[in-house]
Amino acid sequence: MSIDRRLANLGIFLLILGAIPLAADQGWITRDSVSRAWELWPLILIGIGIGLILRRTPLHFAGGLMVAATFGTMFGALLAGGLSLGTLGCGTAAAATDPVTLDQHGTFGTGTATIELNATCASLSVAPAPGTAWSVTVSGPANGRPTLDQAADQVSVRSPSGNVTIPFDNGRRSRWNVSLGSSVAYAFDLNLNAGEATVDLSGLRVDSLTAQGNAIGNSRLLLHDATVGRLQVQVNAGDLKIGLPAGSNLTGQVQANAASVGLCADPGTGLRFRNTSTLTGDNFASAGLVRSGTTWESPGIGSAPHVVDLDLEGAAASFTLNPPEGCR
Repeated sequence: MSIDRRLANLGIFLLILGAIPLAADQGWITRDSVSRAWELWPLILIGIGIGLILRRTPLHFAGGLMVAATFGTMFGALLAGGLSLGTLGCGTAAAATDPVTLDQHGTFGTGTATIELNATCASLSVAPAPGTAWSVTVSGPANGRPTLDQAADQVSVRSPSGNVTIPFDNGRRSRWNVSLGSSVAYAFDLNLNAGEATVDLSGLRVDSLTAQGNAIGNSRLLLHDATVGRLQVQVNAGDLKIGLPAGSNLTGQVQANAASVGLCADPGTGLRFRNTSTLTGDNFASAGLVRSGTTWESPGIGSAPHVVDLDLEGAAASFTLNPPEGCR
């Protein structure tokens, strides 16, 4: 039997491309392992080097097979929705010793306050605080200092444009710490590019919550003890966990493209998920939900005191209800 070496590289690429999502869905490899697949990129250079060294020998194809296998692994991780790109293009992580570049505080009135956070190359933390006070503290490199605009009922914080570096640069990400008073109702708008976030809205009333993440790492949106009227989330290339409210109804949409989304619900919460996408995977059946057409529901949802009703959409993505690692 002879092998057409012109097609061998393509065969290896396709084989691994399909094997990675299958292994991740079956639990044979962990999502954490998959999320670090991009770190294999040096093997591409090694494979090219091997091919050049062996180009006049019977083993000249070995380098090409290594390159094909590496690309298959990285793109397979992307299809599995677990490729974490949150550190790619932003240098190293923020450090506790980084200087403070922004430190502002204020208070809101009694109406609804608008919060807009537009962060690039940042590690973002949002946490509740008593009363009507708010604060924004940012540490990190001087060229990552965001601008902050405020009014009586609005705070807008935006990263400077053009602060993304190449993957191997010695730059640093900024660290954002935001606190929001629990006596205020909010319209919350978050846009995160190439970073990670932990957004804890416990005890807050959020009339509308819009969040978009592009190339984000291990991020959390914690709504367990929050009251959220409307949720709109989009994740493009990344890993996001959402802790769903336990004591209030919630409607909204979650869209994921080449991403992994975990959904955590407390026992007794009624769940209704509509998933019309054809290129997404989920564990809803094994998690105990009942399917009717494109809708998954908790058994006995009609008697549940509160219902989470979400439209799920996406491509090359996975949705996991109550992942073993949790959402906190």
